[in-house]
Amino acid sequence: MKPTKVRNQQIYRASNQTRNKQICAPLSKDLRKKYSRRSARIVTDDNIKIIRGEYKGLTGKVTKISIDTSSVALEGNKKEKSKGEKVDVFIHSSNVIITSLNTSDKWRLKILEKKPKSKIKSMKEEPKKKDEVKSVAKKKDEVKSVAKKKDEVKSVAKKKNNDKKGVKK
Repeated sequence: MKPTKVRNQQIYRASNQTRNKQICAPLSKDLRKKYSRRSARIVTDDNIKIIRGEYKGLTGKVTKISIDTSSVALEGNKKEKSKGEKVDVFIHSSNVIITSLNTSDKWRLKILEKKPKSKIKSMKEEPKKKDEVKSVAKKKDEVKSVAKKKDEVKSVAKKKNNDKKGVKK
């Protein structure tokens, strides 16, 4: 099957649960440092900044979210139709950066403050490195002790040789 067809099946024919997760956007640099994450799901009342497209540079609050098109509507950003109606302009979530989060939901805060999987993996790997360093140090100590034993054996052998030479004389 062609890759485009597979991609379409994954994105456009996805269930509502997976579609809901697809409405994510990268966080601004301050939020990245604060929550140690790169992206988060967009929720209404989040402040966002548009970084690509016709409305580039616009900032505002999210008023509506479209799960079908994975896009969001900004407060006050409306387009006028030919009959004079004003309609919300939806911008795709990939063209947006989250500048401030709506923290009224306790569950969302709990999820954001949870450590990401990548950090947990790196924490698990660090002790292994420490253990490796310790094992290398132990091996060095063993090598040193073996070298000392060899030196002791050599010195004992020299004494015996000296004693034998002394007896022959």
